Amino acid sequence: MTYRHSLRAASFVLALALAQGLAFGQSSETSPTVEQLLQEARDLRKKNRADEAIQVCFRVLSIDRTNADALEELRKAVRHTLQSQRHRDVSFHARLLAMSQSDLIALYSEVLTKVQAHYVDAEKGTAARLFRQGLDEYLAALIDSTFIERHLKDADEGVVSRFRVNLQKAWASREIATIRQAVEVVAEIGAASKRQLGIRTLNPIICEFICGACNSLDEYSAYLSAGQYLADSSASAQLSVNLRMEDGGVTYLQITHFQPSTPQEVENALKNLAMMGMTRALVLDLRGNTGGLFAAAVKTAEKFLPGGIIVTSQGQHDGSNKVYTSTTGAAASTLPMVVLVDNETASAAEVLAVALRDNNRAKLVGTATFGKGSVQKVVAFTTAEEIDPETGKVKPSAAIRITTARLIAPSGNPITGVGVTPDHLVPNRDRQLETALDIGRELARRNTMAMPRE
Repeated sequence: MTYRHSLRAASFVLALALAQGLAFGQSSETSPTVEQLLQEARDLRKKNRADEAIQVCFRVLSIDRTNADALEELRKAVRHTLQSQRHRDVSFHARLLAMSQSDLIALYSEVLTKVQAHYVDAEKGTAARLFRQGLDEYLAALIDSTFIERHLKDADEGVVSRFRVNLQKAWASREIATIRQAVEVVAEIGAASKRQLGIRTLNPIICEFICGACNSLDEYSAYLSAGQYLADSSASAQLSVNLRMEDGGVTYLQITHFQPSTPQEVENALKNLAMMGMTRALVLDLRGNTGGLFAAAVKTAEKFLPGGIIVTSQGQHDGSNKVYTSTTGAAASTLPMVVLVDNETASAAEVLAVALRDNNRAKLVGTATFGKGSVQKVVAFTTAEEIDPETGKVKPSAAIRITTARLIAPSGNPITGVGVTPDHLVPNRDRQLETALDIGRELARRNTMAMPRE
């Protein structure tokens, strides 16, 4: 099974990883140990074969989905892949080199400031750690063939190698306590690079520190260039709800992703079913739903829950700490429900699934969900904003998609790394819908018998 949909709720980082075609639950003809697979992943990444390393990491996670070493190696491999892609992106570098050095330094400062202000984990947002992650990104760039060809073509290979060793020795242990100190040290490193390596501009170096700070946070947070940010924000919306009548008084309702219109789409579907008066139970299909807008999932849950906790978010700041509850009351649908989930059910879809299960509103059928219990938002950078030649309006030059909160199920259990376990485990995908419909027909039968007779 492959991931067929983009992870709109997750960062493009994870989407990139999943696009390689490995998903939890895949089997393999050979059965190497977890340690052997982890070593293989490390070796592949060190040989600049990060795409293959990502696939091996998913093989480990298919065996042990909470394996910390595999998750860490996956983050490193994805980060390496992003860096390689960035170095090959001609348009990215054209925009980068067009910025003034002072603007780029100011952008680095803004990046650190906004990561500290918004990221869920304060320990990962310190100036010292973000600087160190940027230094690691630059050290990796100095052995990347595309970066060398583009920016260090005339530099002697031995000089570059020695500079890299000295850079790590001299700067890795520098004490960085404030953002200002980080900015100053990056400027010093840039000056040393220009002096010793003959690099023409400091912009590529500063870029490595910027992207290193953003892309090291987790597999869902990442630096977005102007092109990526605009493409992400201008994605056209399509209908997210599909509906069809089944026999036995059951209606099949599928939510493919969560977008602003999803709650209204669900409400319209429920109103139509009420007017027809033939539906006695619902089968809600969230398989393959990789998420979308968190707020849309919460509002959708309200359509089915008269009351109770939907989800709790926990973050670094008060604005990220909130208990989301439903107060819909009698306006909520009372149709008995069964929910289909699988290992592609992620993020916002998991919020809905676990809210329905933990409030005893529905039984879940299928396989354990993905386990992405976090919220991201896109934060634009104001430094070096551009004027759109077509509209004349100001547009951001870049942004970061950043994790702002972790999600806790109504039961008090975390979602991240664990996922949501179904009440009825059905590994065979061909049997999942059939099982859910059978349960739905029984719910419909009971519902019909419980209705008052005229």
